[in-house]
Amino acid sequence: MTMKENYVFPARFERTGQDRLKIIFPDFPEILTEAESFEQALGAAQEALAVTIMGYDAEKRKIPEPSFYQKDVVYVHIWMPFYKNMAREVYVRKSVTIPEWLNILAGKNSVNYSAALVKGIKAELGIEE
Repeated sequence: MTMKENYVFPARFERTGQDRLKIIFPDFPEILTEAESFEQALGAAQEALAVTIMGYDAEKRKIPEPSFYQKDVVYVHIWMPFYKNMAREVYVRKSVTIPEWLNILAGKNSVNYSAALVKGIKAELGIEE
């Protein structure tokens, strides 16, 4: 199933005893988040929903159809390209030292140092592609 660009799901915003808002999605019982104000709660709800949908997509799980409750809900809209862009991997620069002979050999063979380092670290950690 292809991930859609737009999703709208109902959410319940409930006051807690600590003067906070608890956000619950009836269609995603695993989502539970809190915030202090309605504006913060809406942003937290959108982010939690987007991350959950991206997780479903990565795990090839079926994203549920939204249930339409008529009472005491806020309909939360997310535009997935925005959240997918935010979730993109961020790379950091590292300085490494390698033997001169290896540097010469790698240069002659047009080795991409960054790709080789990532591949080597993943192998060292037992991470499979």
